[in-house]
Amino acid sequence: MRGHWAATIAIWVIAAVGGGAVLLAADPDSRPGMFALVLAGAVFLTFCVQLATADRRGFVLRVMAGALGSLGILSLASLVSLVVP
Repeated sequence: MRGHWAATIAIWVIAAVGGGAVLLAADPDSRPGMFALVLAGAVFLTFCVQLATADRRGFVLRVMAGALGSLGILSLASLVSLVVP
């Protein structure tokens, strides 16, 4: 069961790296759309990783944690983009 949570944390790290890349590389006008793409990729990757584990116990909790954690991380990145031009 611990390996499943390590995969969830890896998804969060990927979302944080994607959010940082958007902050550094995207124009301020296109950042909201890019954040949405990073979130969609993180949610898709969460489903892929959790389905690959083929463990039914705690599946919904792990998917929810991965998706909502990625949403929270990208929300923070979005708030940073409001402060930093």
